[in-house]
Amino acid sequence: MSLTIESTRKQHALADYATRNIDMQVAQCEGRHAEALSASDVRIVRPRFLDDPMIPLGVITLISGRAGVSKSTLSIHRAAMATCGRLEGDYKGRPINVAFSATEDSLSMQKARLVAADADMSKVRFITMQDTHDGITTDTGMTIPDDLPMIRRIIKDNDIKLWIIDPITSCITGDTNKRDDVRTALDPLAALADDLGIAIVGILHFNKGGGYSSDKVSGSHAFRDIARSLILVVRDDDTGDCVMTIDKSSYSMAQGTSYSYALMSCDVPTDDGDIASVPKVTGFMRSDRDVNEVLNRNYSQSSGVEVAERAERNEVIGWLVDYLSSGPAAFAEIEKAAKAEGYTKKQLRNAKQRA
Repeated sequence: MSLTIESTRKQHALADYATRNIDMQVAQCEGRHAEALSASDVRIVRPRFLDDPMIPLGVITLISGRAGVSKSTLSIHRAAMATCGRLEGDYKGRPINVAFSATEDSLSMQKARLVAADADMSKVRFITMQDTHDGITTDTGMTIPDDLPMIRRIIKDNDIKLWIIDPITSCITGDTNKRDDVRTALDPLAALADDLGIAIVGILHFNKGGGYSSDKVSGSHAFRDIARSLILVVRDDDTGDCVMTIDKSSYSMAQGTSYSYALMSCDVPTDDGDIASVPKVTGFMRSDRDVNEVLNRNYSQSSGVEVAERAERNEVIGWLVDYLSSGPAAFAEIEKAAKAEGYTKKQLRNAKQRA
């Protein structure tokens, strides 16, 4: 008799457990939950490109280089070709709408460069964030990911296929040297690119000094991790032309492929009857030189001159004073930040003594 009762209790307990387990599964499906998806249910699709093999669709591409080496001009050149359907890729022969969010150049200058690059201006948009109070509108600057829901609507309403953010660090709150801060901003941005099937290109700066070019991308290594395509740009001090290398290409075999191009001055008539002289890309072609080679040759040829000029201009002192303007810091912390700017420990100690 006792065995029967015990058996019945076990059956009831198992039934109760099964019921609660099903209830838990149903409850989990309503919110965050784990899921095992069969690989046989996943569709294989061909990677699509806006600019094959440099700029894939549905992901983030980064263009990085030192200031003044034509990163922005290169992005404008490719965007202008896209507005005319002249890029090798999935939109070849089909002009598309492109958008720019650039904080370091005025809209006037951006338009002049686009005109010089022969862009179809009817297919260009400038995305900005505005705030209006009491009839007064001001540019508030863009914040990612906070502003993405509004920007998403703008991109869809204008059928934009390429969005260029220059520089991408200007939109990121927090410390761009910290992995978590960068991922908090760029993971939602990458999700937006994937969801809308658009190409997002971010412009990013190099750190100073020589070394392996892949390690010169400023900020956290998360930038390189998130980007599916990374393009590095340098200007050759010997020839004056520019070299770009596809340093990372997750969706093609183009990693290591390099191109060269020159910059020419182009006069664009202004609306007030004057002339604006702006740079324009010309002679874009494959190259045997790569960014790493050119970068280190430039540095080895000029490093001695640069050190002397820095000492004369008290550049290191100026940087140190600016860094300490918000309060004291340990030397190890200062040394790490100085290294990221291309300054040596010796220069830093000399600057400390002179200051």
